[in-house]
Amino acid sequence: MTRATPAPAVARSPLVFQPVKRRRCGACLRGPLGLLTLEGGQPRCLDCADLGHLVFLPRGDTALTRRAREESALSAVVVRFHRRRGRYERQGVLVEEPALARAEARCLADAEARARRRARDAVRRAA
Repeated sequence: MTRATPAPAVARSPLVFQPVKRRRCGACLRGPLGLLTLEGGQPRCLDCADLGHLVFLPRGDTALTRRAREESALSAVVVRFHRRRGRYERQGVLVEEPALARAEARCLADAEARARRRARDAVRRAA
């Protein structure tokens, strides 16, 4: 009888919230917080959660976001609750600043090739 190997544990990135209501940190009582994370059910500021060194990259540029997350050793997804839709929506990611700089350099290096590919794909889709 063969034994199945267990699936490797997937490392999930921390979840950071943009609060709708004004919140204070449960540890240092600083507030109101623009970004927070929950630890043990208590809101924590990014400095208390050891995420203060990360910079915010807003959503929109897929290539830059993907490359910044690849380059960064630590990243966190930023979400905000949309009241009308009743769900959390991604607002961007937090990544390390040197990783963001490297990702921007990589995007600038191949921007021309990506533009040509987009134009070629648009013509193909139109046909």
